Amino acid sequence: MTRLLLILAAATLLTSCAKPPKLDISLSLEKQKADLIYVKVKVVNTENRATVPINVEVTGQAESNGHWDKADTLLHPAAFVLNKKEQREITKFWRVPADAARTTLTVKEQESGRLLKTERAEKVFSAPATPAP
Repeated sequence: MTRLLLILAAATLLTSCAKPPKLDISLSLEKQKADLIYVKVKVVNTENRATVPINVEVTGQAESNGHWDKADTLLHPAAFVLNKKEQREITKFWRVPADAARTTLTVKEQESGRLLKTERAEKVFSAPATPAP
């Protein structure tokens, strides 16, 4: 019984000492053509040690003619590890006619599922046409 308690206490100490990686994460949307949007995610490890495997996901919704389409997963690469001070940029070409876009960026630790960051954003690409008086 005592041995079991010691094992549980040691496991609790080990898991409580684990700290999430410190990352600088950014998402940008750039409209290149009428039906092409560049989705860029930049992830930078700001620490002097390697990270645990990181899982990045971007979902998006496009608005055209006043109507929002269904949200879809735009970007979901395989989990990756960043070495100390390493940076990774991931680009996705999103082919959709859009006047505006909504995105949700979610970053988690792959093994534990711990949420590191979630960010929602909306970007308007072109103003709706106003009728002449």
